[in-house]
Amino acid sequence: MTNHQAIAVILLSAFFVYSIRFLGLALGKRLPKTGVFKKAMDALPGTIFAALVFPGLLAAGWQGLIAAVFVVFITKKTGNVMLAMLTGVAAVALLRIPLF
Repeated sequence: MTNHQAIAVILLSAFFVYSIRFLGLALGKRLPKTGVFKKAMDALPGTIFAALVFPGLLAAGWQGLIAAVFVVFITKKTGNVMLAMLTGVAAVALLRIPLF
């Protein structure tokens, strides 16, 4: 790839990214604020979070799943996300130490 091609790819990528953002802002006011569409849009952040987190949990194996249980418990108990994150990292680290 030449320098000119690389610059063209970067500029086109920037154009498409900002076009998507602009369209979201421009069309956001015209979207329905009630009904099924609103319920779907309200549920979207949770589904995006699940789509990002669950593949990583499955790839982490049983240690990741146990750490996730700790993270959920600490988050519910204390409400401190930073403490929950540190607990999850520590749990994975401790569970990955070979015992034998």
